[in-house]
Amino acid sequence: MAQPRFTRVWFLTGCSSGLGKLFVSAIVARGDKVIATARDITTLSEFEHNEDVRLLRLDVTETQDILNEIATKAIQVFGHIDVLVNNAGYVLSHVWEETRQSDLLHQFNTNVFGPLNLTRAFLPHMRSRRSGTVIFMSSIAAWLGVAVGGPYSASKFALEGSVESLEKEVAPFGVHVHLAVLGQFRTAILESTRRKTDRTLESISDYDGAVEAFQTRLEQTNGKQPGDPVQAVERVVDAVCRTGHFAGYENIPLRIVLGSDAIEIIRDQCQGMLRDLEGQQELARSTDFLGEAKLGDINNFVAYVFYHPRFQFCSKLQEVE
Repeated sequence: MAQPRFTRVWFLTGCSSGLGKLFVSAIVARGDKVIATARDITTLSEFEHNEDVRLLRLDVTETQDILNEIATKAIQVFGHIDVLVNNAGYVLSHVWEETRQSDLLHQFNTNVFGPLNLTRAFLPHMRSRRSGTVIFMSSIAAWLGVAVGGPYSASKFALEGSVESLEKEVAPFGVHVHLAVLGQFRTAILESTRRKTDRTLESISDYDGAVEAFQTRLEQTNGKQPGDPVQAVERVVDAVCRTGHFAGYENIPLRIVLGSDAIEIIRDQCQGMLRDLEGQQELARSTDFLGEAKLGDINNFVAYVFYHPRFQFCSKLQEVE
């Protein structure tokens, strides 16, 4: 006799457009339930009468106390939360010397602190159930910094480092954590109304060339990105549900890399770093105290950090065709 299908309950942020709205449709199509959030829930009116969807207003930059209250309210809707998808975010593009501190803080509040604070709000629930999955939406910008793209890259670099640590902390409790590292996907994220690139009143003319080149590159890329967002969403859902490409997987990688451009960029970055390390071995060793290192302790630490399965991402990329 066939086992009854397990119905998951998802909590999604940033559902007003793009990947977020696609996530809602994909989840409902699979027979799961979802709490879809946005700062303006009127943008989700097409889901208003769907019995498997609940709409909830949420700004991820709210205080921890408010996010805790929202998490409690969300858990009460369907009785539990199985999957949290931290999708909300935006791109801030500025020359570092011109970047206002207030703008940078808002970028980090939305892309880094918000997702981490919201995750913190749901973790007690998942930890007590010894079950749950948390997805963070990352980007190739976390692997390759470009001129004028510093603030966004910085937020994604910070997010990936934070999530690497989080994954190891909660794994013993049956909570799975993943980064969906996206290449360029054909959403509205690069449209002029969605990205923040306005320069300050004190714009520095020396950077005009770099800014113009960056803006031209975005305009030429917008609408021509190689990635299909529908397929990206399906792969993330497959990873959570162990279906499709991930059917039969016992362990899903920390990083789920999506997009042929993402694979190429990350592989190039890893190979470049390995080449740099080869030329710096003697330099690195020259800074050790001679004869005083506790080799057993150091080697154990190095073995854990660099040869633990979760740290073999670069070598695994070489196996990808």
